[in-house]
Amino acid sequence: MKKIKYITLLGLSSLLLVACGESSDVTVESSNSDSTTAEVSSEAKSSEETSVPGKRSNPVSIGESASWDVLYSDADYVQLEGTVTTTISNLVRGEEAFNYLMEANEFNEAAPEGYEWIIFDMSLVLDEGSEDDPFNTSTILITPISSDGSEVAQSAYATFEDGTDFGWKDLYKGGKDSGKVGLIIPQGDETLIEISDMNTSVFYKLN
Repeated sequence: MKKIKYITLLGLSSLLLVACGESSDVTVESSNSDSTTAEVSSEAKSSEETSVPGKRSNPVSIGESASWDVLYSDADYVQLEGTVTTTISNLVRGEEAFNYLMEANEFNEAAPEGYEWIIFDMSLVLDEGSEDDPFNTSTILITPISSDGSEVAQSAYATFEDGTDFGWKDLYKGGKDSGKVGLIIPQGDETLIEISDMNTSVFYKLN
């Protein structure tokens, strides 16, 4: 069963989350290094139960981190298991985001009418994985999902200064990839960002 750990900026508090038909360990940690862990097990169902952090119905906030399981393969296509921690931070949007893109590369395009650019920092740490076979961050999909549940098609793609964008890096256990991500989303829509290895998905909200 997939487990998602959820790290958030809270004080000394404990959060009890009940997920329908599954169990999850949730770690809550403050910026002052105070932490508390809530062991979550679902033994009863109720109409008011809260979904596991990172699900589409309970997305992670900007600036918070989620740890989750991934699957990848070695050179002989043998399946390997790992755990990653992902974080989205430093979100900018609209005119500010487009101005940033134009400074990075004058050939970046404006968002279509009714849409806007968003830019954020994305980081991924391979907490658990192979010491000998790399996990490549190109396998991580970053997809905007509109409030109606549809994937937001990307009619233009953000180009950043060399070496500043996220992705296409080999990571061994303990390795980290970080960089910029730019996406087009509908203006005024409560769009979510889905991060996935095509087996597990974690959702982030933009506000």
